[in-house]
Amino acid sequence: MRSKNSKKYIGNQAQLNSVKYIQFLEGKATGLKAYEIATASGFSITIALDRGMDITELKLDGKNISFLSATGLVNSTYFNENNDKGFLRNFNVGFLTTGGLTYMGSSDNQRGLHGTVSNTPAYNFSYKIFKDNIQVEGNIADSQMFGPNLILHRKITVYTNKTSISIDDALRNAGDETVPYMLLYHNNFGYPFLTPETKIFFQPDESCDRKYHKIKGEYPFRLKEPEMSKPEQVYFHTLRKSEYSLISPETGLSLKVKFSSKTLPILNEWRLERNQNYVLGLEPGTNDVNGFIQANKNNKLNYIKPDEIVKFNLKFDFSEVKNEKITN
Repeated sequence: MRSKNSKKYIGNQAQLNSVKYIQFLEGKATGLKAYEIATASGFSITIALDRGMDITELKLDGKNISFLSATGLVNSTYFNENNDKGFLRNFNVGFLTTGGLTYMGSSDNQRGLHGTVSNTPAYNFSYKIFKDNIQVEGNIADSQMFGPNLILHRKITVYTNKTSISIDDALRNAGDETVPYMLLYHNNFGYPFLTPETKIFFQPDESCDRKYHKIKGEYPFRLKEPEMSKPEQVYFHTLRKSEYSLISPETGLSLKVKFSSKTLPILNEWRLERNQNYVLGLEPGTNDVNGFIQANKNNKLNYIKPDEIVKFNLKFDFSEVKNEKITN
C-alpha cells in the first residue's frame, strides 16, 4: 500500500481508516450504541459503548477472530443480574468481555456472575483518528448509594499502520472509603481462528484446576474436536512471563498478547470444546474466577483507596504465520 503518498489517491480518509457511530435497530440489540472501526491495516472492530466498551466483534482481513454466541448482541437494558442467568442471557462472548469492577467470577447470594461492568453503558466517550492509530476513550462506572464508587477510564488504541491493538485502563476510586476491586479481561477466540489445529503457547509457573488441585498441563496445547454437551474446563495459571500466543493455520494468522503482570497476575483459562460452543477464553485477571467470596477466603482481594488509581494494560499483536516457532 502506498501509505506515504495516499493523499494523492483518496477523496476521503474513510477510504483507509474510519469510525462509524452506529445504533442497532432490531432484536434485543435495539438501541445499542457502538463504534464500528475499519483500518487500512485490515481490522474490522465493533466496540459496544452501551456494553462497557467491550470489543464485541473483531476480524482481521475478513477473518473472524472472536467467538459469537447464540445470544447475539443484547442491549444492556435487558440486563438483570439474577445469579448466573442475567449475565449468560446477555453473553455475546465476543473478543473482549470485561468482568468487574467490585466483583467478578462465580456468583453468590449477593453478587451475579462477572459483575455489572460489561452491562453498563459508557459515558463521556469519544474517538479520534490520528496518523497512525485510532483512539477510543470513555468511562464506565460501578457505583451505588452508600456503597462503592469505582470509575474505569478505558482507552482502546487500534493501529492503522500495523496489526496491533492496545487497551489501557485506569481504575479510580471516586468514593470516600477503601473498597475491594476485581477485574477480568475475558478474551475469547473462535472459529476460524480457533480450530483443533490452533496451537496455544504460554509458560506457567504454577497451574491448578477450579478446586485448586495442582495440575501439570502440556504446553503448547491444542483443543480437541467439538463434542455434544461436553462440559467446560477451567484452569488458573501464574505465568513466568505475562503473555501468551496462538498460531492459527486455518487463517494463516498468529497472535501474541502481553498484559500488566503486577495488576493482572492470574491467567484464567476457559476451554469449551462443545458442539456450536467451540471457544477458548484466555482471561488475565486480578484474581481467579472462583468469585468474590472465595477470593476473600483466600486473602486474595485487592483494595483501592479513595482517589487512588490502578492501571491495567493489554497489547494484542497479530502477524502472518511464516513459521510455527513462537518463543514466550
